[in-house]
Amino acid sequence: MNTNGTHLIDGGPSRDLLINAHYPIHSGPSRDLLIDAFKHAYDDNVEVVLDFGIAAAYTSEPNKGDAAFTKLPAKAFRIERLSHEDGSGQSFNISGYCLAGYTNEALRPYGFEAYFHCRHREGWIKFTSALPKL
Repeated sequence: MNTNGTHLIDGGPSRDLLINAHYPIHSGPSRDLLIDAFKHAYDDNVEVVLDFGIAAAYTSEPNKGDAAFTKLPAKAFRIERLSHEDGSGQSFNISGYCLAGYTNEALRPYGFEAYFHCRHREGWIKFTSALPKL
């Protein structure tokens, strides 16, 4: 727990705390929107906006039912790889690039890997590398 009473996600050994930590996803796009984002990743004429509810911190222990989360700012998702995780047609392994950061710093480009279940609208995301530009 940090000094303001929130429970932080452990960022691992990297000096950039976003890199290599698994952040829970508590909300996100539908399956159709996710597939459209992959389909139009490099189409300059079409912009597909994805919004994932990525937890940066919790107000209490995350496994308790009353825990709210502070959303990690992330946007401009470019989906470069999308694969079925199982045979349900609802869960996907995803990788690509996005802009992300904590609320007190400017958004920076990162590579990411994620698992997301479209029906339950939950999963996790791991930022794999900081990039010079997106």
